[in-house]
Amino acid sequence: MNIRQITANDWPAIMAIQQNCYHDIAPESLQSMQSKWLVSPNSCMVYEHQNQIMAYVLTHPWQKGDAPKLDSVFTSIEDACSLYIHDMAVSPSAQGLGVAKKMISHVVQISTRLGFSGIGLIAIQGATEFWQRFGFQPVNNVSEPLLTSLASYSDDACYMYLQADKAK
Repeated sequence: MNIRQITANDWPAIMAIQQNCYHDIAPESLQSMQSKWLVSPNSCMVYEHQNQIMAYVLTHPWQKGDAPKLDSVFTSIEDACSLYIHDMAVSPSAQGLGVAKKMISHVVQISTRLGFSGIGLIAIQGATEFWQRFGFQPVNNVSEPLLTSLASYSDDACYMYLQADKAK
């Protein structure tokens, strides 16, 4: 079992995992997914077991209290103070094996190493309680731009944040 940075050869497996894991939203385009990796390759990882990719996480610097719209493509990021988990998905065949916990722990280490104040994300498909187990908390007072971004996700989309000093 190995967590490593994403390479160009990983994308077919990543896109297949995305297709298998998301049912409440349309899958994001390859261009959108790769744009996160291209702006922050050192914080985008896969979980590999026996030469098979079982999970991925796409993270990149972003502003606290904000999130990009679903399927957005960007070429640069400016003035970021937090790490943002754009997407994390675990193959159905690897769910329940602790893979997500290992991936989240790795993301927290990256955030700490880069000196970010915390980590933001948008929970969908009923995942709010899952993220709360790792210390993420729903943010209730959200800005108008964040409301617009949330509307591009599923109806239950919830912006959550983990302060660096509260990481579990």
